[in-house]
Amino acid sequence: MIDSAMDSNLSGLVDDIATTCDLPPLPAAAARALTLARDPDSSSDDLARVVATDPALAARVLAMSRSVTYLRRQPPRTLQEAIATVGIRALRRILIAASARAAYRAADRVAQLLWAHSLATALAADEIGKTTGGVAAGDAFIAGLLHDIGKLVMHLSNPEAFATLGVFDETTERSLFGTTHAEVGGRLAEKWGLEADIVEGIRGHHAANPPPLAACVARADRIAMEIGYGSLAHPDSAEDAATDGLDAELVAAAERVRVLFESERHLFD
Repeated sequence: MIDSAMDSNLSGLVDDIATTCDLPPLPAAAARALTLARDPDSSSDDLARVVATDPALAARVLAMSRSVTYLRRQPPRTLQEAIATVGIRALRRILIAASARAAYRAADRVAQLLWAHSLATALAADEIGKTTGGVAAGDAFIAGLLHDIGKLVMHLSNPEAFATLGVFDETTERSLFGTTHAEVGGRLAEKWGLEADIVEGIRGHHAANPPPLAACVARADRIAMEIGYGSLAHPDSAEDAATDGLDAELVAAAERVRVLFESERHLFD
């Protein structure tokens, strides 16, 4: 956990970094829907009406609800069906995922590599979460999706400095940015109102003794690299050393995720 003094300093650092990188805020419709989703008296129809005011957001919510993460016998055909399919709690996570996607600019090669790594990690975390005690599959997916959003913030705020970083170089990150990508990601998740376990899953995925969700994300991170979707600032460099020693279970999971990623990726683009 982060103590109050460090948290105050980190909050300022995140705000300072975020103001320089033009990171898109949550869309107004997503912000309203997230507030509405916390209201126990709200209905799926209420939420659908709010989300529908942003056609791009609505399209992403509908597409993501068709992912195997929320697979049902019949895929949803309307926004109302999509919300009813995933449930209001899961809708909050989908809204965050749909909103975050807009930050990974199509014309930015590094941003697109980071997005592919994040999505592969999310799918892998969901696979692991389904068989790991104490980890909710939906939580694993969103923590995996956002685990490296701190890297995106750093890249957008200072591409030249970010390009000097390796796979995970905490010392250099602190030297260049005053914090680490995991801490930035955790703080952003807090600002977006995500649950505490998801925040810790993002913040702790490089910790020596991570909590269960963070450990799940860390394993998923390795799987994403194993199937060729790493997150290096130098996208043409090899990351083989980071995946040495994978156990048989992770190797098998990597093969499942490789197939899943190729079939699911279009739903999130």
